Amino acid sequence: MNPWKPFPLIRLLIPFLCGIAYALIQPGEQPEILWLAGATGLLMLGLLLFTLTGNLPYRMRWIQGCFIFLLMVCLGGLTVRVYHVNRQEAGGWHSPAFPAEICEPPSHTSKRVKLILTRYEPEMETGTLIRKGKVVLFLEKDSNALALRYGDWILVSVSLKPLQDESNPYGFDPAGYYRRKGIYAQGWVAPTDWKLTGIPESNSLKRLALGVRDRLLKILKENDLKGEEFAVASAILLGYTGDIGSDLRKGFAASGAMHILAVSGMHVGIIFLFLETLLAVLKRRKFGRLIKAFLMILMIWCYAMVTGLSPPVFRAALMISLIILGKTLRRKPDSLNVVGGAMMTLLLLDPTLLLHLGFQFSFLAVFGILFLYKPLFSLMPSRGWVLTRVWGLMAVSIAAQIATFPMALYAFHQFPNYFLLTNMLVLPLASLVIYNGIGVLVLSPFPVFSALLAKTLSFIVWLLNTVIRFIEELPGSVSGGIYMHWIEVALLYGVIVSIACFLFFQKARWVYTFLGLLLLWSTIGFLRDDDQLYRNRMMIFKVNGASQYLFIQGQKAVFLKDYQAACVSPDSRQIVSVIIPAEGITRSATGYLTENDSRIRDDRREFGFFFRRGDFLQFSDYRMIILSNTLPSTLTDTMDVNMVILRKNPDIEIQRVVRCFHPEQIVIDPNNSWYRIRKWKEQAEKLNISCYSVADEGAFILETKRADDRIRWMFPFFSCLRSRQ
Repeated sequence: MNPWKPFPLIRLLIPFLCGIAYALIQPGEQPEILWLAGATGLLMLGLLLFTLTGNLPYRMRWIQGCFIFLLMVCLGGLTVRVYHVNRQEAGGWHSPAFPAEICEPPSHTSKRVKLILTRYEPEMETGTLIRKGKVVLFLEKDSNALALRYGDWILVSVSLKPLQDESNPYGFDPAGYYRRKGIYAQGWVAPTDWKLTGIPESNSLKRLALGVRDRLLKILKENDLKGEEFAVASAILLGYTGDIGSDLRKGFAASGAMHILAVSGMHVGIIFLFLETLLAVLKRRKFGRLIKAFLMILMIWCYAMVTGLSPPVFRAALMISLIILGKTLRRKPDSLNVVGGAMMTLLLLDPTLLLHLGFQFSFLAVFGILFLYKPLFSLMPSRGWVLTRVWGLMAVSIAAQIATFPMALYAFHQFPNYFLLTNMLVLPLASLVIYNGIGVLVLSPFPVFSALLAKTLSFIVWLLNTVIRFIEELPGSVSGGIYMHWIEVALLYGVIVSIACFLFFQKARWVYTFLGLLLLWSTIGFLRDDDQLYRNRMMIFKVNGASQYLFIQGQKAVFLKDYQAACVSPDSRQIVSVIIPAEGITRSATGYLTENDSRIRDDRREFGFFFRRGDFLQFSDYRMIILSNTLPSTLTDTMDVNMVILRKNPDIEIQRVVRCFHPEQIVIDPNNSWYRIRKWKEQAEKLNISCYSVADEGAFILETKRADDRIRWMFPFFSCLRSRQ
C-alpha cells in the first residue's frame, strides 16, 4: 500500500510548491499565456487519457501520476504569473504626480513615516486607474503624515529609485526583504510633495479590523499600561509590534521566545481554548453545537483580522476552523491534509509568501509537530498527570525546534540553548497575558474592574520580561556566529526528514539515507573550512561617513579604519562583531588612517601578508594606494598599482590618477560626497577604467587569489559555497 495515499493534498502540494519556487527564482519574465496554455493542455491531455483508457493497469498508473505532477507544477507557475504585478526596476526618474493607496499600516521612526503603497496611473483614453505595482515611500514626520491610515489615498510626486542591494556582507538585506513583498522602488517625499486625496467611503474589512485594533490599543493605554509592559502586551494580545525596542527584541531572540511576540498558532490556540470553555454551555441547547461552532469560527476570524491576518495567523485560523467543523459534523479531518490545504490556500492568494520567513517558520513548526511529537512523547512512559503534561509541552517544543532550527541558523545565525526552559516558563505567562488582556478590553465600560485587571496584566508582563532577561543573562544562553550556506541547510533538512520518515514508516532505507546525507553535509563543512585556509580576500565596507577596510588571508585578518569608524560609528562595530565569526577569523590586527596623508607615517607589516607605508598598501602581491588629498603639482614620477582608493573628497581628476598610477581598478569609498562620486564615475567611464562606488553599490569585495584546487575537484559545485550569505 502506498503510505502517501491517505494524504492527497500533500501529494498535490509538493509539485505545486515546485512550480511556485521555479517561477519566483527564474531569471527574466515568462508570459502568463505560456503557463496557462501549458496547464490547460496537460489537464486536457490527462482527462483524455483517463477517458480513453478507463481503468489503467496498475503498472501504468505512473503515467497518470506524471501528468498530475506536471499539471500542478504548471498551476504553481501560473499562480505566480497571475499574482505578478509590474516591476519598477529602472533607474531613478522623476515621476509626475500619481495616485497611490496605502496598502499596509504605516510605521513610524524618530524622523520618518514609512508607507507601503500601491501605485496607480490613469489610462490616457478612459481615465481608468491601472495598477503599477508597490513602492515604499518615506515621509517627513509631521501631524499630517502621522494621521495617515491603512486604505487612505494620497497624491504624490516623487523621484523613484530602485532598491539598493545589500550594503555589507552578512548584513540585513533591505532590498531583498522588500522584493519578497513585491516592492521594487523607493522614494523620499517632502511635506509639500504629497497630499491626502480622500478616505474611502466604504471601509474595507481589513481597514475596519485595523481601526478596531487601534481602538483596543487606546484602551490599553487608557488603563495606564506604558513602556515595555504596553509594548509586550500589545504584541502578544493584538499583534502590534511598533513599540518593541531593539534591546527587548534582542532579549526575546536570545532566550528563544520571539514566537511569543508574533501572533501565531499558539495565540489562536489559546483563544480557541478560551472560547471552548466560554461557550461550553451551548452544548445543552437545541442546535447548540451548530451555534457554538458558528460563534467560535466567527470570533477566531475576527481575532485574526484584528491582529493583521499574518500568514501564521491565517494558517492557524483556517486549521482550527476546519477542526471545529469536523468536530461539529462528527468527523475527524486528517491533520496533514488540513495543513496542506491551508498552505495551498495561502499560496493561491499570495505565492510570494513562500519566500517569507514567517510563512516558512510557521509551516515548518507545524509539520515538525505532526511528524515528531508522537515519537518524542512516547519516549517517556506515563508517570502521573503533571509529569505527562509537562513532558507533552516539552515534546511539542522540541519537535517544533528540530523542524525550524536549520532555517533559524541560516536566517539569524544563532541558537537559543535554553529554549526548553523558556517555553516552560514563558508559555503559561503568555497565556495569562492573553486572558487578562481580554478581560481588560471586555470590561473597559466598567473602569474600576478594567483598571484592576490592567494592574494584574502589567505585573504579569513585567514578570514575563524579567524571566526573559534572566534567561538571556544565563551563561551560554546563545550559541552565536553560526553561518551556513543554503546547500548545508537543505542537506540538514534532508537529515531531519529521513529521521522523521524512519520514525513514521519504520523502513531501513531511511537509515541509509540519513547516514549518506549526514556524510555529505559533513564533507561540505570540511571543504568550506579548507577553503578558508587558502583565501585572499579584501573588503571595503559601506559605513556612512567613515572608511573601513578588511584584508583576510586564511584565518588571519587586518582591519584598516579611520577615527569615525573606530570611535563613533555604531555600524562599524556591528560589522566587526559579525564579520569575524562569519569569515572564521581567529587572529586579527587593526591599523588606523590618520588625518595627514601627504607624508609617510609608518612602515608596518602584519602577519606577513599585509604591508603598509603611509598611503601605500600591499596585500600579498596586490598593490594599492589611498588618495585622500590633492596630488602635488610637482609630482611627475609614475608608479604602477593594481588599485586606487579615493576617500575624504580629494580635489583630484581621474585622468591624472590614471596617468600617475595606471590602476586596473578605482574604488570610491563611502567617505566622499555624492557630487564627487558622480563626477569621478563619469570621468572613469570616459577613460574606460573600472570604477566602483561603495556608497552606490554596496561593499566592495575582491578575491586576489583563488583557493588551492587540490580538494576542490571533488565537488564541481563547491565554488558556490564562496558566497555563504
